[in-house]
Amino acid sequence: MFEFGDLRFRPMEREDLKLLHEWENDSETMMYSRSRPLNFASMAQLEKQYEEWVKDEKQQRFIIELADSREAIGIARLEQEHWGYVKTTDLGTYIGNKSLWNKGLGRQITIALLEMAFYQLNAERCDAWSVEYNRRAHVVLEACGFRKSGMARQSHFVNGRKWDDFHFDILREEYLEKRMELLKQTLGDRLDEYSRRNRAIEEDLRK
Repeated sequence: MFEFGDLRFRPMEREDLKLLHEWENDSETMMYSRSRPLNFASMAQLEKQYEEWVKDEKQQRFIIELADSREAIGIARLEQEHWGYVKTTDLGTYIGNKSLWNKGLGRQITIALLEMAFYQLNAERCDAWSVEYNRRAHVVLEACGFRKSGMARQSHFVNGRKWDDFHFDILREEYLEKRMELLKQTLGDRLDEYSRRNRAIEEDLRK
């Protein structure tokens, strides 16, 4: 388990497919997370996907919970890639509980994924993609230090028109330069707790 601020990340289990079946058959959620509002999935399809995810050692999929209540609120993904021999991690996430949209949790989730990617998976860079109309996601990514670095033009067709897909990335050294500032902004009073936990782990590793 990985706890960060108000959130807890745990491995996705087969019983979580019931939640995914609800979230991934919501057209609004899919419009923003997949850029496909009709990207509905049956339970049989999700079970097949789950079997593929379990076998894929390059991907890690998490259920995101509220740390205090253990309520599941969304999913996150880290996928390791090697573009040109540079270790890259692709980030993906969505909040399935729409009552928690626009509450600042997207930023916490993104910083938590960057902490995992750069401090546990030893990534050199992180990528993220977001469709043109998902401005909330763009604001979150840029607030977390990502830069818009390219686009796939007119690659999505949603609600009667074509939309570009924006590419964002952040380098390891860029994140480390801003890390403490981002952690302070994101965790607030919980920064000391997070730092103490990390220091305790470091001390254990030195023994």
